[in-house]
Amino acid sequence: NGVDFDNLDRYLDDLDVPAADSEEAKTVQLVSGSYQVLGRAGDTFSGDLPFGLGAIVNGANDALIKETQNPDFNAFIPSNEDGSEGYLYTAFEDRPGSMSRIALTKSGDDSWIVGSALNVDFSSVKGTMINCFGTVSPWGTPLTSEENYEAENTEHWNNPAYMSGYPNFADVQNIQTYLGGEFPNPYNYGYIVEITNPTEAAPLPVKHFTLGRVAHENVVIMPDQKTVYITDDGTNKGFYKFIASTAGDLSAGTLYAAKVHQDASSDTAKSGFDLTWVVLGSSNNTEIETWINSYDGIDETDYLTDQTNYITQAEIDDWAENGTGDDRYAFLETLRAAEAKGATTEFRKMEGININYKGVSNGTVPYMYVAMSAVEKGMSDLEGDIQLTQNSCGAVYRFGVNSDFNVTRMDPVVVGGEYDTEALNRCPVD
Repeated sequence: NGVDFDNLDRYLDDLDVPAADSEEAKTVQLVSGSYQVLGRAGDTFSGDLPFGLGAIVNGANDALIKETQNPDFNAFIPSNEDGSEGYLYTAFEDRPGSMSRIALTKSGDDSWIVGSALNVDFSSVKGTMINCFGTVSPWGTPLTSEENYEAENTEHWNNPAYMSGYPNFADVQNIQTYLGGEFPNPYNYGYIVEITNPTEAAPLPVKHFTLGRVAHENVVIMPDQKTVYITDDGTNKGFYKFIASTAGDLSAGTLYAAKVHQDASSDTAKSGFDLTWVVLGSSNNTEIETWINSYDGIDETDYLTDQTNYITQAEIDDWAENGTGDDRYAFLETLRAAEAKGATTEFRKMEGININYKGVSNGTVPYMYVAMSAVEKGMSDLEGDIQLTQNSCGAVYRFGVNSDFNVTRMDPVVVGGEYDTEALNRCPVD
């Protein structure tokens, strides 16, 4: 409250980082305005959330699976013209994933009155997993991202001994609990989930299999409402583009993966990349769902050591090299398919992706920005397409957006300082 982000005073004084043992270090420090608490973990909202805010419950909404402290995304969806009423959606990055919705109304003093609350029912899409960052579509629907770090390790899904992954077999069992005992199909998890009818009594989730199965951080939909950019978080990951067949509809289209060509320099602060786009495949949600369903009915009793009950690497390679089979590999095993097609799969910790929507629309700010929280491992191993000097404090890259909303170039614009393992803040705060 008390801050207009469109009219910030550029001469506001900075606040110093508080001493680690001080009272100030225990709370958020503000240079202007104040925070209003809308909800805390465990709040029941007059019984609307009987297990409390942040509780992950089963699909029937009558049993607690686990408590989470991992909120990762907020989206405010107005329900009237001036935005004084609406709903706050909050995604929880856990296994299973979840999303709450809280009704808000602005009072006369610019504070908010908190109303009813609910947990989004994901039963119709077999639940969600690791609901990470997200965005709001140009047509006003929240897009929550399933950050399935193990999307390319499907062979471990039904292995009861696989306990080191994110998710691991215990997480798979939690999803099984969400589903009321049905062993989950791995190809149902790792997608962008659109919350349709977001202001109605029962918001309806839709999984867009068309945008690929990866460790989604978030997506950005361009002003043409057809071109979508997709980040994949983790180590040795890809960067993707989707072009919808119809504006405002993500249910059908073509998926691409980026191939990058590095400048001569290895200096992370200077070296950029030219991009070309490798076609992975074209399909629609309905067709992809039939491919997914063909892997139903497999569980831990089917697991065999050093084998897989799911898509094999040989299948992917044969499809990539010889065009054998359908395009299921592009959408169900997206990272492995991109690598087989020759796209770049060396990105490390590719996080949020954002645009100034109005500026991209009218050409005044024709840029897209992507944050890497670390430039290391596959990006600094002196092999492959990306061979940069390691920077564990990360970088922000800027992509010029062409008139057709394509991007063909990425350059570093903000690069982290020297990493110091002995410092309280290992990356410099300036």
